[in-house]
Amino acid sequence: MRRRTLGLLAAAALAAPRTARAAWPERPVTVVVPYPPGGNNDILARLVGPVVEREIGQPLVVENRGGGGGTIGAAAASRAAADGYTLLFADIGNLAIAPHLFARLPYDPNAFTPVIRLTEVSLLVGVPKDSPHRTMADLVAAARARPEALNFGTPGPGTAGHLATQMLMGLAGIRMTHIPFRGSAPAAQELVAGRIDLLIDGTLLPAVSQGTVRALAVTGARRSPFTPDLPTIAEAGVPGYAFASWHGVVAPRGTPPEAIAKLNAAFNAAVRDPAVLARARQLGLPLVGGSAADFDTWIKAEREKFGPLVQASGARVE
Repeated sequence: MRRRTLGLLAAAALAAPRTARAAWPERPVTVVVPYPPGGNNDILARLVGPVVEREIGQPLVVENRGGGGGTIGAAAASRAAADGYTLLFADIGNLAIAPHLFARLPYDPNAFTPVIRLTEVSLLVGVPKDSPHRTMADLVAAARARPEALNFGTPGPGTAGHLATQMLMGLAGIRMTHIPFRGSAPAAQELVAGRIDLLIDGTLLPAVSQGTVRALAVTGARRSPFTPDLPTIAEAGVPGYAFASWHGVVAPRGTPPEAIAKLNAAFNAAVRDPAVLARARQLGLPLVGGSAADFDTWIKAEREKFGPLVQASGARVE
């Protein structure tokens, strides 16, 4: 009997570490935001974070790693251990546009496992509050009259705002000078200060509401429910224009399926949370949610779509 008991205890002792290792999560989860604080990726991470923390029972540690239009942070996340403890708050820029825009991308765009799509965002076309351009027609006419005299800011090469503006120039037949910044927040600050002429971005709604920025149009195919009085760029005189940004969460390829499933459930809970939804509406961020498989299909379709769009725009980052 004693020998049998000792054998059972030894077996239990050997099994215990395996059980502990299988219990995810056992420690905080790091979320890499590949832009400086203040952009939509950063805002989203901090907005949904408390609900996700509650659902998984561990803290989410936001790590801002800006630069390279989101490629530096994406590269760092792609090299992290595939154990569920590192996530990337990704977007259209680093998952769909950058693979076509950058001559040398510092990460494999297929090095990620999708977790969830969080948003689908129509960007705002913003000018300084004292800008002489009161409509899209005014802006296009001024740019056409003085090629490259007007400048436009972006959160960086390869970002959604960059390609959205390139698409505008291509379809409207105009040329403006690109001034890249390290994220949406510094670009928006320069717009408010009147030091750039134009910024197309998804973070401008609070500044528009406060009257420090004037919005001329939205980039989507349809008017935004958050700004129903603003025309689309197509309605405002650039036929065929339609551009929507999006954000989502991915993990390094090979992350255990049970971690992906728990994370997907936690983030879906967050995008359904009434307080999160209310704040997202104030920020102009329509929340989506859904399955990891749906997001995988979405990424592949978007990457295929933006290949010819990037090529037609003539944009290239060497």
